[in-house]
Amino acid sequence: MKALSVSLLLGLGFWTASVAGLEISTPQFTRVLTEQNDTLVTREIKDTSGPATLTLESQEFGVRLQDGTLLTALDYRCQAFSHEGNEHQIRYTRRANQSYPADAPLEVIVHFTQQNQTQTGISSLKKTLTLIMLGATSLASLEVERFTTKVSATRGGRGEPVVLNQHWILLPENPTLLTRHTDGNQPLAYSHHFEKVGNHSLIDFENGDLEPKPTSGLVRCFHFPPTAHQVKSQWVIESQAVVLLATTAHQNPETCVIDFVRPSPRTFTHYNNWFDSSGKDIRGDRLSNLHQEFQKAMGQGQVKIDAMVPDNGWQNRQSVWQPAANFFPQGMSDLAKLGQKLQSEKTSLGLWLALDGTTNDVGWGVKNGYTKAKANSYFSRYFGHYSLADKKYNDELTQQVKRLVDEAQVSYFKFDFNHLSNVVPTDRHGHEAEMAGYIRATQYPREHGVFINATNWTWHSPSWLNYASSVWLLAGDDGFNANWPELAGRAQATTDRDVFFWRMWGQPEDRPWFPISSIMTHGIIRNKGGQMSFRTDSLRDWSDYVLMHYGRGTLLREWYLTPSAVLPEEWKALLAVHQWTDTRRASLDHTCYVGGRPDEGEVYGYMGWTRDGKNGTLVARNPAPQPQKLIIPLNATTQFLGQAQQPWKAHQVYPQLQDFSLTLNAEQSFEITIPGYETIALEIAPGMASPLPEPITHVNVSPENPKSMADAFEILPAVNGRRELVVIGRPELPNLKINGQILTPSRQSRGKINQFPGYARDGMPSKKANAWAMAGYDLSQLTTSQFKLELSGGENSTLVEAWVITENNVATTTRANELSPLTFTGVNRQTTRVMPLTNWTPVPAPKISFNTALLSEIQTADLSIEVFGINAGYGEKTLYLNQQKIAVLPTGGDQWKAFHVNLNAEQIKALKLQNDIEVQAPVNEDKFKVGKISLKLTLKDGRMSTVKSPEIFTSHSDWAYFEGKVFQLNSEKNLRVSPALKLEL
Repeated sequence: MKALSVSLLLGLGFWTASVAGLEISTPQFTRVLTEQNDTLVTREIKDTSGPATLTLESQEFGVRLQDGTLLTALDYRCQAFSHEGNEHQIRYTRRANQSYPADAPLEVIVHFTQQNQTQTGISSLKKTLTLIMLGATSLASLEVERFTTKVSATRGGRGEPVVLNQHWILLPENPTLLTRHTDGNQPLAYSHHFEKVGNHSLIDFENGDLEPKPTSGLVRCFHFPPTAHQVKSQWVIESQAVVLLATTAHQNPETCVIDFVRPSPRTFTHYNNWFDSSGKDIRGDRLSNLHQEFQKAMGQGQVKIDAMVPDNGWQNRQSVWQPAANFFPQGMSDLAKLGQKLQSEKTSLGLWLALDGTTNDVGWGVKNGYTKAKANSYFSRYFGHYSLADKKYNDELTQQVKRLVDEAQVSYFKFDFNHLSNVVPTDRHGHEAEMAGYIRATQYPREHGVFINATNWTWHSPSWLNYASSVWLLAGDDGFNANWPELAGRAQATTDRDVFFWRMWGQPEDRPWFPISSIMTHGIIRNKGGQMSFRTDSLRDWSDYVLMHYGRGTLLREWYLTPSAVLPEEWKALLAVHQWTDTRRASLDHTCYVGGRPDEGEVYGYMGWTRDGKNGTLVARNPAPQPQKLIIPLNATTQFLGQAQQPWKAHQVYPQLQDFSLTLNAEQSFEITIPGYETIALEIAPGMASPLPEPITHVNVSPENPKSMADAFEILPAVNGRRELVVIGRPELPNLKINGQILTPSRQSRGKINQFPGYARDGMPSKKANAWAMAGYDLSQLTTSQFKLELSGGENSTLVEAWVITENNVATTTRANELSPLTFTGVNRQTTRVMPLTNWTPVPAPKISFNTALLSEIQTADLSIEVFGINAGYGEKTLYLNQQKIAVLPTGGDQWKAFHVNLNAEQIKALKLQNDIEVQAPVNEDKFKVGKISLKLTLKDGRMSTVKSPEIFTSHSDWAYFEGKVFQLNSEKNLRVSPALKLEL
């Protein structure tokens, strides 16, 4: 091989030597560069402790000029290299005998930095480029790595690693950097399964990401750098970084990447006032007093609240994130006092903050010299915002963020509305410049240990964890998913979150390599308005909801709680689950989604393993009435890294305590049968235990396994807990008689199909979802133990089935000092089908002609009204019937949501032949609408009558979602009042 004459820079002196190449080593691998035509390029990467070697044909880097010209290391000569500590530099300069375009770099300096992580033992080699330019020029793109290889290549995408031969990994440090492989163009932009869903960030690359000359085996790691900037006397373009990793015998590529970007998972518990109307006023000591209220409600010191967080509204909107004068008259001085006060109480101050100024007065900012971003076509439909690449704005933003950390001792930022969109000069170049502005503005808090939660319009690249502790799920803020029959609001709220996890993480072969436990989901919500729940929800419904939230592995424990709204038994459940998950942290940090789609009734859960594969935690749920089997693979799909071929045992801690053996099948998977409508938590470890005993039957059905409507069923006397009959109709329910009587359901629910928020709808609608209605009857109130069901009435043909849910309270003994999320002594639940799927065709009932006498024959009355866009924190929206207050309407997102009121006896007596319905709301800026009212009546003889009105009323006429008639202003009472709706019987 020809020797290459280079200069070696040591300190202030130069030393010249003849070398045939250069080797840069880490404890795990060596990158070998060899001479080719007076330059240095990588030829192989080899393990230092094994035979694995990656052979390359490298061009080392690629500089694509605006006219499409591509320059690589082969177009330059190696002038010098330097080495100091873990830093290596190679300088490439223009060849004397070659002509170059005017905008070509004068020099390209390649930097290699060798790093070792003490927490994980992973070593890496980071590569960046510095281009010395003639002036303020720009590039079409810049390739930090460019080579061909014959080994297999997988993954790739925006901020995604490229995996070579299932061993070598090229990982972007910045989530905006793109990676491609196979022919230089795979995968195409946004072609991953998980990129086609939810509230995603869409940047139009305008084909600027495509390699014009695809080549077999070509791998590229590239980005779109902003225009060159001046550093002293030189014009410079600096590249993003690409990190080279290699898996070990105890890793797979996915676990290697996750452990590298998140070497030390960190929990953070905080209160956020967004859904707490009583917590909006943060003057003086009110936030401190609220913290004391939490401590009193849950018991002093039970759980440390790491931060008390005012959400949007604490700021002066005509400023760069200065405190609002109505809350903080002395500005930063008052905010600093609040931060110090909270620190003295062993908590701290956290703040919501949109770095790009979204929700602030951008018009004011433009007048004061800040640049408004020119958003692309996707983001222009949303909110005006500043450009984070604008030096004037970014300088003041960076300084103010630093002041908030130093003076107010802020320990947590919720960075919302990350548009990162400014089409200057192109969408792709502007996107990168905005991300650079984000990185600069957040550098100080990141370096000082502030927990950063980056929400809207991030994406699930693992590289985001270099700049944030958690990112957003890309779903709605809150909501119910009613695609599948579920009676409890908390159950529908859980499904609403989990169906997004299924959509993104449910395909192991193409899921984000971003840890589920680092996803922000809008946490536990409990306020006086009953948000995320129905008024008929039980304590068990709450406990299941809390367990599923924490069971995802959640590191960011968000409490959107009004302390006084959380009942003592609900506190008990919340604190027990919180403390139990702390004991399971080593496995819950690494949860994976297992199972099917929740809103299609499929069993699912979250399985987490410790990195040694010796201990695991499973939290799982069956949303259907029939028992279902959940399969838990012991392989890379659950990040399992242990020994599969051994006995395993499960310690169930919810809803009862019991030990049992787990049986492996031929595919080295567990199969766990989960009862209907059940939520479970298991601790899994090597070892043997007794098999599960056969369950004791709670319900006898006659005939057994009925093929038509059951003659009768009997609940055995041994059952000492819940006895609930659940009836499901598709699409609706007829009337039901139990032992010849029409009973009033204790709770009801109806399906609202594919009601995903418009901004998070992509990829979400279910093709299997169909209309349904559901009712629950509390049988424990009846003195008999034998029951016969009959269908009657109804308006249309429908499919009906019925199940009995029984819960037998069983005494259990916990092991000494054991933490468990149990809020009960132990519950053995069974679901028994007592009516098979029955096709019910009602006999048309004659229309009821109501008169005054017949009003007294009304036995039940169900009033249904749909609401759209009601936000928490803006006062109660109250429903009146005949001038009598009957309900407070629930909060929810920008989607129609049905709300049902079962009128009580007094309200039924107030019904008239002509009824007036209206809604009243305080005068404020919360814009919402109501309508689509229905009143369903049942008479004592079983006849039914339904009166409907399609009318819709909207609170504000200037709202984008306006339809129907507008509310009227009652200035005297400071109310907005809907026009009176007449319902005639």
